[in-house]
Amino acid sequence: MKKILIFEYITGGGLIENKLNYSLINEANTILDSLIQESNNTVHFFCDYRHEYKNNNNAILVSPDNKDIIYDSNFINEYDYFLPICPEIDLILFNYVKKVRQKNITNIHISDNKSLLIASDKLMLKDTCNQYMILNPDLYSSKSKYNKFISKDRYGCGCHNVSIVNNIIRKKSSNMIYENYIPGKSYSANLYIKDSSYKLISINEQHISRKNTSLKLNSIDVNIHPSFNNMIYKFIDDILNVIPGLRGFIGFDFIFNNNKIFLIEINPRFTTSMAAIDRCKNNHILNYINNNINEQVGRVCNIKI
Repeated sequence: MKKILIFEYITGGGLIENKLNYSLINEANTILDSLIQESNNTVHFFCDYRHEYKNNNNAILVSPDNKDIIYDSNFINEYDYFLPICPEIDLILFNYVKKVRQKNITNIHISDNKSLLIASDKLMLKDTCNQYMILNPDLYSSKSKYNKFISKDRYGCGCHNVSIVNNIIRKKSSNMIYENYIPGKSYSANLYIKDSSYKLISINEQHISRKNTSLKLNSIDVNIHPSFNNMIYKFIDDILNVIPGLRGFIGFDFIFNNNKIFLIEINPRFTTSMAAIDRCKNNHILNYINNNINEQVGRVCNIKI
């Protein structure tokens, strides 16, 4: 049994100087719920003093008076394992992890700084993939006469501010990127990486809707078993060979098109779909930390966003 501390940025004090109602609050609550439910570990969590779980026995309250506790190495290092979960938006995850590492917090099992930056900066990720010939939207050739493109924030997260456009704006913003639109179903792969090995947790299908030009993630079917299941391992190995510093809970977003897997994004953190693993496989997600897993095929579970 391990003593684990969770820092979920939205609910755990990351917004202590801002309003708590935030566009990612529903997903944040889903993630937090999955982690603090009964497990084989002792789980405490940082909790914004305005959040509904402020009276939970395992909550570590964060208020304007003690807001720096989320960086307190003496307090955090009392735990066996520290799990920060922050959005990649505007490099929030990268900057937080960089800061706590400078404070000599030693029980954090997450990707190294270089890998976090590559995963958080969508332009840097594309350049890395192109350099090493990892299939991504830049390497997709459309047979259509009328090409479409995806526009999204360079330092974005999920489907936030993602649109389908017919033309690339000539005067590009440094904070926006454009990539080829790839038709096909959207998927993700969840894994836990420890040292030089990894455990594939689940493959998931993402259900994305379109309203005018905007895209929105509505729900996820977690723990599916697609026909291309055997191709996933080479896909993962190729990425880890190029970005070997990825560690901990990781999610790969990809599109399957014409028997090929195209990497769309890397989520270098605990993802929303991981919150359904307990329902799907009867294994608490934190058991992957201890390699204390009696792996089961399980069933498909749907999680609404």
